[in-house]
Amino acid sequence: MLTLVQSDDQHTKAGDDVLIHVRYLSSGAVMTIDRLPSQLTAQEWRDLLLTDAADYYQTFAGARGFFRLPRPVYDSLLANVTPMAAE
Repeated sequence: MLTLVQSDDQHTKAGDDVLIHVRYLSSGAVMTIDRLPSQLTAQEWRDLLLTDAADYYQTFAGARGFFRLPRPVYDSLLANVTPMAAE
C-alpha cells in the first residue's frame, strides 16, 4: 500500500509533476521506462506504478503510455522501493 510522504518543498507547484514515459514491445512487455530505480526491472517498475498509481496513467497510441505523478506521490513510491531492495 502506498504511503504518502510530505514534500520538504513548501512551494511545490501543481505543475511539478513527474512524467514517466513507458514504451512497449508488440508482445506487451516493457521496452523502456523512465526513472527506473536500479533495484527493479523495467517490468517490475511498471507493475509497481500500475499497482500504486494507476490513476495517473494514460495510454497513448504507438505502444506507449505516460504516468503523470504529483511529486509527493512519486517521492512516496521511491521511498517504498528502497525497503524492497533490502528484502
